[in-house]
Amino acid sequence: MGVPWPAPAANSVASCMPAPPPMPMLNAQHERLILELLPFKDAARFKEWLNSALVQGSWAEFWRDLVTQQKTRHMGPEPDKTKTAEAAKNAVSGRILKFLAYHPDKTNWTADDHHVRFIVTVVQDNMLNGLWSDADWKKRATEVCRAVYEVLCYLKASYYSVEMGRPPSYSQ
Repeated sequence: MGVPWPAPAANSVASCMPAPPPMPMLNAQHERLILELLPFKDAARFKEWLNSALVQGSWAEFWRDLVTQQKTRHMGPEPDKTKTAEAAKNAVSGRILKFLAYHPDKTNWTADDHHVRFIVTVVQDNMLNGLWSDADWKKRATEVCRAVYEVLCYLKASYYSVEMGRPPSYSQ
């Protein structure tokens, strides 16, 4: 079961921000790809995780800070997966405050910075929750960051598919 979006307080800034669209069904291609990259035994557990606060909180922040701020519907080309995963790995391992702070100052952030922040917060939250251990991180930090990058790509593709009424695709 997914975790419902928390209702914002009537006078909060969040009440003015649109919520991310609901998640469509995960298509089989995305499901197979992501299940190979993440430590889930079946699609049901993955979907439960995808809709949990451990992912949705970071997605809501990404949505609020980047997607809704874009002037055009398309956000431009995807950041380079390898460079983004490496930057996220370095941010976690090096404890870089820019990405790890509870409410970082995002003045002058690039789209790449927002992508790194999403990966860092998902990784950190899920390490605290036991999805990845410290040993996993030491052995497979780059692979973990790449997997979370793919999750973000899926979430963004889902945004466009909901808007356009089509299944998600990496080409959108």
